[in-house]
Amino acid sequence: MPDRAQPRSSPQPGGGPARSPLLSVLAALVALEAVLLLAGVAYLVHGLVVQDAAAPVAAVALAATTAVFAAAVALCARGLLQRATWVRSPVLVWQVLQLAAGWPALSGGSPWLGVLLVVPAVLVLVGLFLPPVSAQLSR
Repeated sequence: MPDRAQPRSSPQPGGGPARSPLLSVLAALVALEAVLLLAGVAYLVHGLVVQDAAAPVAAVALAATTAVFAAAVALCARGLLQRATWVRSPVLVWQVLQLAAGWPALSGGSPWLGVLLVVPAVLVLVGLFLPPVSAQLSR
């Protein structure tokens, strides 16, 4: 008869329990957000190169800032995969900022953009506080 006191997850080679599938899904959503930021960088660079930018210095600064945010969000996705304890706060802050940017778009002129921003943010916010994820990020 199997012992029911043992955890349901199988151990990893490093000795700890296996990563929760929910944590992997959250990391994938955060990585998707990083990819969307990179798409925004490509859009900004395209507008700078192909079209006449009214303020090229501002466009370059915005593209560079967006690229830095994309790198930071990608680093957070990697941190989620590694179950780093530091990752919860920056991911939480990013999701709130993303909601603040997406909500007006959802109710305003670009509902498809609002959906791209709001839906992943809500899923990640809810997922961060679910018990399997909290347990793995608290170690």
